[in-house]
Amino acid sequence: MTSLAGAALLALALSAHGTTAHAAEGWSVSHATATASGTTRAVDSGGLWPDTAVEGELRNTGSGCYTLWIQWTVDLTPGPPFKMGTQCGAGSVPVRFQKPGGLGTTWLKICRDTQHTDCSPIQYI
Repeated sequence: MTSLAGAALLALALSAHGTTAHAAEGWSVSHATATASGTTRAVDSGGLWPDTAVEGELRNTGSGCYTLWIQWTVDLTPGPPFKMGTQCGAGSVPVRFQKPGGLGTTWLKICRDTQHTDCSPIQYI
């Protein structure tokens, strides 16, 4: 009887998950002549937990190259940084990153060129 009740609760939770709307949260980060902004939102992937999407735009008003990086920590273990996009010269480029499940502790930063030597302070999202 207990396993039947547990299965019913799980089915109810899963059906409610599929119909729940997930609100987007805004973020922004800047460094020198570059800025990036966008939203973080849950994306229903059909699985038990939604994917998380980080999307927006990297803009540069100067002549150099700037790269937007994303990195997160799960269970106190930092993952590798991922390049979301690079803009060289004036202009903009769309950026998007999606991963299964939540983001854990996640941050963004903009760095000059494609290295991690001249970067903005990290922006937690």
